[in-house]
Amino acid sequence: MGQQQLMLLILVTVIVGIMTVVAITLFSNSRDESIKDIIRQDVMEAATLGQMYYKKHPMLGGGGGTFNDITLNDIQLDSTTAINTFEISETSGSYFKLLATPTLGEIDPFTAVVTVDNVVWE
Repeated sequence: MGQQQLMLLILVTVIVGIMTVVAITLFSNSRDESIKDIIRQDVMEAATLGQMYYKKHPMLGGGGGTFNDITLNDIQLDSTTAINTFEISETSGSYFKLLATPTLGEIDPFTAVVTVDNVVWE
């Protein structure tokens, strides 16, 4: 092989290597964003069920105007799923805090404060 062909081969190898690293990084970021979206959706569904729990009479399995005794079972969440763990970190009469800790990827935990008519992300 000539020197020009050798330099071209090295250049192509370097470019392919760089592109491979960039592609892996993009797929990893895309996976993390998908996990975040799934967790946000689960939290929003749980928040809606929590608000229903608040308004429902205690004889029907609700809170009767309070979040004091709310559990993960009341908002139809398992404590551990394939991608995260849920827990109710704090409850009071007017709100509860739902903590979602991802088990996949390098994602920070999510905390949502659920009130009777609002969900605030912390």
